[in-house]
Amino acid sequence: MTRRRGTFVDAVVVVGVMAAILSIFEDTFADRSYLTAGLVPVVLLVVLALLARRTAEGGWWYFLGALVLLAPVGAVAALRDPGPFLVPTLDSMTRVLVQSVHAPTTLVSTVPPVAPSGQALLVPFLIGFLATAAAAWLALGTTRALAPVVPLLLALGATIPLGVLVPTLLVPRGILVALTLLVWAAHRARRREAVVEGSRGSVAAAVTMAVTVASVSGLALLLVPDDDESDRVLLSGEGNSPLLSAAARSTMPFEPRRDDTRLLRVTGVPDGRRLRLAVLDRYDGDAWVPAEQSPGSGGYGTYKRIGEEVAALHPGPTIVVRVRFLPGWSSDWLPLLGELTRLDFAWNPGRTEVDDVRYNQATGTALVVGGIDPRDEYAFEAVPGKDTLPRRGATREPSDEQRQPEGAFLDSYLEPFDHDDLLPLEKVLLLARYLSLNGTVRRTEAFDQSADALGRRMLGLRRPSGSAFQYSALMALGASRLGVPARMVTGAEPGPGGRVDYADVTSWVELQMDDGTWRPLKLERYLGTYLPAEGDEQVDAPPPDTFVAEQLDNAAKGRDDDIRPPRGSRNPDGTVVDPPPSPGQVLTAVAVITTSVVVVALLLVPVVKVLRRRRRRSAGGWSGPYVNGWQEVLDAARDRGTPVPDTWSRVAQARQLGAGMDLARRADAAVFAPGPGTTEDAEDFWRSCEGVRRALLAEVTGRRRVWAQLTPASLLAGWARRRAIGPPVRAGHGGTEHPLPVQRRPVRAGDA
Repeated sequence: MTRRRGTFVDAVVVVGVMAAILSIFEDTFADRSYLTAGLVPVVLLVVLALLARRTAEGGWWYFLGALVLLAPVGAVAALRDPGPFLVPTLDSMTRVLVQSVHAPTTLVSTVPPVAPSGQALLVPFLIGFLATAAAAWLALGTTRALAPVVPLLLALGATIPLGVLVPTLLVPRGILVALTLLVWAAHRARRREAVVEGSRGSVAAAVTMAVTVASVSGLALLLVPDDDESDRVLLSGEGNSPLLSAAARSTMPFEPRRDDTRLLRVTGVPDGRRLRLAVLDRYDGDAWVPAEQSPGSGGYGTYKRIGEEVAALHPGPTIVVRVRFLPGWSSDWLPLLGELTRLDFAWNPGRTEVDDVRYNQATGTALVVGGIDPRDEYAFEAVPGKDTLPRRGATREPSDEQRQPEGAFLDSYLEPFDHDDLLPLEKVLLLARYLSLNGTVRRTEAFDQSADALGRRMLGLRRPSGSAFQYSALMALGASRLGVPARMVTGAEPGPGGRVDYADVTSWVELQMDDGTWRPLKLERYLGTYLPAEGDEQVDAPPPDTFVAEQLDNAAKGRDDDIRPPRGSRNPDGTVVDPPPSPGQVLTAVAVITTSVVVVALLLVPVVKVLRRRRRRSAGGWSGPYVNGWQEVLDAARDRGTPVPDTWSRVAQARQLGAGMDLARRADAAVFAPGPGTTEDAEDFWRSCEGVRRALLAEVTGRRRVWAQLTPASLLAGWARRRAIGPPVRAGHGGTEHPLPVQRRPVRAGDA
């Protein structure tokens, strides 16, 4: 290969491999303009390396030129600030240098898809610039085989963790890059040997190596697919501790307010659905607070920047909701519903913008840096998801953080509900039922969530007492300790006309199911129903263990839709639980029995037909073989699906079947003969009928032949004929049984 062709191959490989590496950001950015920001420095540096090589300048001049190009090219390609006369200003070049330090952190702190603009675009620009600055000179200015591969592999290693958790076609892209670099390095080594010692090897050897590597890689991908994502983590973005600490104080309006204080006006919220305000997913020993990283979220549960579009974790049909704040609103939290897919602040010029929003994908909540302006108005599109809690549904195994270690003080109170034979969700529903049936609700607001308030002063009493907010806090903590991931949510259900007043603000609990979605456990499921008036004497509720025993006893009798103890388990009093079969089990048993009976009956049909054939052949009387032999032909036609009327003459029946015309005439002649025929003639007639019967069955498809053996059609037809004609009488020749003719019908074949 000539030197010019080798140079061309090196340049193409560097540009092509960098394009493949940068394409890993396909799911990270909203469109492909990030490729422009990343490939512009790649192409420029390759051209600069070619010029430096052509002018015989050393690597020092090349790297000096690359360093000078960094800021102006970054301003144009990444920040898109070309300046007057396409000359970047000093300010824009300074921004490139300053923002490059925090660009990776900004990217991983933004929920994908990221808007391809501003500081985020500096990431593909820097990866392309830094990797190509080294790779282009090592590939075009030196003859080393492996040296230019190293910076490209480092670029691949830097790109993967900065993108989404599971990029599309990551493994095939990695195989493509690795295979290209391997073949390229081998090709460069061969070129170097050709210059030093003369050409060695062959093209066939290089092709064989490439095919072998590609085949092994593809086979490994098929046999050992990389489906396990448990060991992958997202890079942590910027910390939001100060922001969350300030926002935590406004998760609920603690200051006294009038119930008719107007907060919001919304449109587009489905009936019965609630706007989510804040999600409190960590109990710190004193209260539920929003976690900086949601427990069990796998890196998705941090508050990050967003663009106008957001990728939902669980895609589905979307709704569009429009929200307008009213003067009574004072909170940093942005009311949302479901999983956000798009956010639009187009009505707020000069006020709140999308760049001010921090969104948590795991909790579906957002807060605004600096707070919300009461004049703000916005619209959002979201996947509402399911809001029903399935009975006896499978829940996710909680992580250590999701069990809320600071809530261990509740364990002694929860012992009666922690029944080993119940599902985790059943334990939670049993606790919710206990609180609902035996708890009392305070008339005054109370937000104390301390261990003393939730433990001794609620579950520690014979009749729990607290505010609605405290019941939600207790229910969420109790569910977490019973083995179901739970969190507390504050929000509001819009009233008539979409208006939200202070009285509409409420709280509830969400439980995580096995598919990763969160389903609401509505406040009505666990809120105490007894509202004591002043001066009323409270009556103690039954102890928790007694209540649980009564509920399990009812469940064992099939009277409970939510709780179903397994057969053979024991109640708290030691008795064995033996629940009656459920309707589903009864239907399954009936279906199994019915199917078994039908299958056995079908398998017995061929046996019955064989016995019938033997009985017909051995029937007494000299006309028996003729009458019964022809009936075998008619039964075979019926079983194969082409019956002929029984009232027709045998000749007419044979003409309809298209077979057995001679046999029909022989049967008529034998039946109406003045005397008996020979035994040999009767046997020959029977064998001839057997041949016609087999020929009729051979004319149909294999499936029809099999069904002809199993169908009881001829058996049922014979039973119907006997019922219609009545009992046989002795008549004819030689004592053969013949049915009496009815209504002047012609004599037809008898039935055995």
